[in-house]
Amino acid sequence: MTTLYLIRHAEAEGNLYRRIHGQFDTNVTPNGRRQIAALARRFAPIHIDACYSSDLTRTRTTAQAITAPKGLPLRLEPGFREINLGIWEDRPFGWLYAFEQEEMHHFNQAPRLWHVAGAERFEEYTARFIAALTRVAQAHDGGTAAIFSHGAVMRGVMMALFPEVEIPHCDNTAVTRLFYDGGAFTLDFFNDNSHLTGNLSTLSRQKWWRNDGKRQDVNLWFRQEHGTVPGLTAPEGETYTAYCGQDPAGLLVLRDRGAAGEIVYMGLREVYRGQGLAVQLFGQAVFTLRAAGKARLILTRPADCPAFDALLRQMDLRPDSQGRCAMELKLQVFPLLEEALV
Repeated sequence: MTTLYLIRHAEAEGNLYRRIHGQFDTNVTPNGRRQIAALARRFAPIHIDACYSSDLTRTRTTAQAITAPKGLPLRLEPGFREINLGIWEDRPFGWLYAFEQEEMHHFNQAPRLWHVAGAERFEEYTARFIAALTRVAQAHDGGTAAIFSHGAVMRGVMMALFPEVEIPHCDNTAVTRLFYDGGAFTLDFFNDNSHLTGNLSTLSRQKWWRNDGKRQDVNLWFRQEHGTVPGLTAPEGETYTAYCGQDPAGLLVLRDRGAAGEIVYMGLREVYRGQGLAVQLFGQAVFTLRAAGKARLILTRPADCPAFDALLRQMDLRPDSQGRCAMELKLQVFPLLEEALV
């Protein structure tokens, strides 16, 4: 018999900035790094013989929770990648909820029915994952393997393997345990996130996944335009209007600074303030500048703006004496936090 731990990657940029990412590559967030440290502590007493991961940056980073403390090599397996989302890749969730409501319902609640242009279908992505999972299980008969993958593809796989079980959505770094014996998989436990104490859980801060009809998350989408937003006056620059549905909600202005791009203005209408939405404006800047080949994002802390200070803390950005701070934009496997190695 083989014991298999299936582990979702830590909180990544798409989870935080509210953008949908399948095989689109992204970094983990500062909170994601703390989730990885908690995961490392959870697995400290558990023997693992081999560790596998999809070849995307967010899973490779998360896999260090096991590989670094235990001195194991990481074996990359593209079969464990997230779903190829086709034309949806890197769309803000606000755009999908505004213009793709039926397919968003399918994606969240009935994935067998979901399909958009260029994307994998349910039968395709579950088949390639289960084939890879079977290879790993057979290669480590009598042992234990850990597999780092992604939320949507693993949920589909669980639905395919265990159609009689109701499969909920998966928190970042949540753990599922399977057994493989005699050519069949059995489920021991699913989506356990008990290591995420305090405020570490990503899903606890969101409502979209709750099956109670009370989905109140506010998700923005963006249009590059010099739009008019009531109550906001922005300087000149590369301007994006943020929308909530069809309602103008805020403005983002960027400027080219050579190897870097600068946020020169971020603003939300008063009705949209106090809801933690500034991080979605920040995320639009991150992905716009990264797509333009910029190495860094720079910004200056405005005076007397507690909401902006909260955003900087969330992103682990520390202003210098002039109030300026910078964020590296390159994709990278961040090293395991030292606290996880203690």
